[in-house]
Amino acid sequence: MEELKKTSPSQKFENLIKNYLHQGKEKLENDLVGTREAIKLIAKDKTKNFMRTMDFGLSEEERNCLHQLIITSMYQSFCYGYGIGKIEGETKQKVRL
Repeated sequence: MEELKKTSPSQKFENLIKNYLHQGKEKLENDLVGTREAIKLIAKDKTKNFMRTMDFGLSEEERNCLHQLIITSMYQSFCYGYGIGKIEGETKQKVRL
């Protein structure tokens, strides 16, 4: 209990956002199968658009790497959005990172 009193507001916020990021990840991995599949389809389209725009072909390994990079970024964005939404819902204030 003494440790909680010593925790600064910024540390409390950081711990709270980490907790909500973890919750968002769990929700995405376990509950939101459709969202995960949509992210994968969007990533595939973004990879094709990249190749078309750049007028540059990629090997299968390079396409897979770019595809996974886009998926990972979208997963992170989802988790941050989820976490920020939870904090804003509790505090009734806008959160800026």
